[in-house]
Amino acid sequence: SSEATVFPGMPVFYQAFCEMDDVPLLLKLRLCISAGAPLAAGVAKKFHEKFNVTIHSFYGASECGGICYDREGNQAVGYVGEPMDGVEVRMLNSDASASQVQVRSAAVADGYFPEADEGKLSNGIFIPDDLLERNGSGFKIAGRVSDVIRARDPKAWAVLLDVNGNLAEGLGSNIFIVREGELLKSCRRALSAWQVPKRVFIVDVIPVNERGKVSRHDLTRRFAVSIASSSLPTLGA
Repeated sequence: SSEATVFPGMPVFYQAFCEMDDVPLLLKLRLCISAGAPLAAGVAKKFHEKFNVTIHSFYGASECGGICYDREGNQAVGYVGEPMDGVEVRMLNSDASASQVQVRSAAVADGYFPEADEGKLSNGIFIPDDLLERNGSGFKIAGRVSDVIRARDPKAWAVLLDVNGNLAEGLGSNIFIVREGELLKSCRRALSAWQVPKRVFIVDVIPVNERGKVSRHDLTRRFAVSIASSSLPTLGA
């Protein structure tokens, strides 16, 4: 058995505990904290049934430390609880159902280095990319305005490089020839459900800004208007 009393981890760890058969006894475990991604209600329920311990969601960021904490162990999807002591959370658009928020606390960093972004982090205020909505006295994460997915699992990248054994035809020239269906099928076979993309957009060219960097905002604007379409739009169309 394990002597652990507190366990902080990402949702994927709790999912793994639920799926494993030979899990050591956690007789002294009294507090479980989930952070880093939304916790699925099904995982929280199954973990509680299996170990009789409630999972509490924590919401924070490197720029400001803790923001919200679910003290009661609410199992609603995306719920992250009330602002932590000493933290002020204000919705930027109070008329919208979901909005970015302004976080103010003594733990907020002075700014980014070497390239500052005063509109996002300065003067004791941080504005996360997440979209939050009110949920009683707490908050629920409803989405995200940024468009970059950071795949930390090397397995996810391996799938992208090996659809049907040879996804990356033309890899030497950084051109991928792949069909959406093939990629999604391979992802479903090899990855957990939460790692599988919902949609794949094939582009002829990646737009860049005046500094030669990928213009992520341009990509977001172009695909946001066609996300509901069943066709695969391209930037060259």
